[in-house]
Amino acid sequence: MGGAYRLKQHLAGRYRNTLGCKKVPEHVRKEIQDYMELKKSTKEAYSMFRQMPQDFYGGDEDEDDECVEMNPKSGKLSSGGSKGSNNMPSKRPRQKGPIDMFFTPNPADVLKARKESKDQGRHKTINELCRKELREKACRDIARWFYDAGVPFHEVTLDSFAIMCESIGHYGPGLKLPSMYESRVPFLKKEVEDTEKDTAEHKKEWAEKGCSILSDGWRDTTVQKDIVNSPKGSVFIRSMDVSKVVKDANLLYKVLDDMVEEIGEENVV
Repeated sequence: MGGAYRLKQHLAGRYRNTLGCKKVPEHVRKEIQDYMELKKSTKEAYSMFRQMPQDFYGGDEDEDDECVEMNPKSGKLSSGGSKGSNNMPSKRPRQKGPIDMFFTPNPADVLKARKESKDQGRHKTINELCRKELREKACRDIARWFYDAGVPFHEVTLDSFAIMCESIGHYGPGLKLPSMYESRVPFLKKEVEDTEKDTAEHKKEWAEKGCSILSDGWRDTTVQKDIVNSPKGSVFIRSMDVSKVVKDANLLYKVLDDMVEEIGEENVV
């Protein structure tokens, strides 16, 4: 005789203290094995989490941020679920630690998945309904920054804005904001490096499949903008001030001819 755990071992097999069942279907055996492995890894992760020193996640600051439910009778940690459940203890938001760097999803991927599932209807959970007021407060603070900075409202449609908000949410409370120096020197340099790497990939595409040069010089009366387009996408090359020059066919020809020479005549279709 044995309990539910012995029964699971009997069905899953591979356990020395329990004889494996020979009649259980293979897909059932595999499902039970996966379940028991998941439960084991979750239990080990929780055990490691409890053994970590308090200063591992930021010292005394985490005492208010990292809370778990307590059993009022025994004073011990409660798992928040029934016996045998593999749910972790319910916790309030806490500061991120070094290990979280390996488990935090990419904000751009989160944004893409959210867009793909936007049209798929689903029932709202109680938690989502309760967080509605909290979201409104956050959105009002974001909107107030737009008002103070005089940023056009249509900028909220940029993917980079959504990725920024997602990254802030992943970090959690207590984010140290970038300084003016960080924004205009180290972070700007890294952004330029990323742009140059991306442009280099486009240039490979131009050499393999060709490209086209686009210009909106006839439509814009003050700025001449030149863009290179290929199957990989469009790349902005440069803009020039044309407010003090005569805009005619000769000027447009010279600008486009210089662009062709820079990109390579053999690459332009």
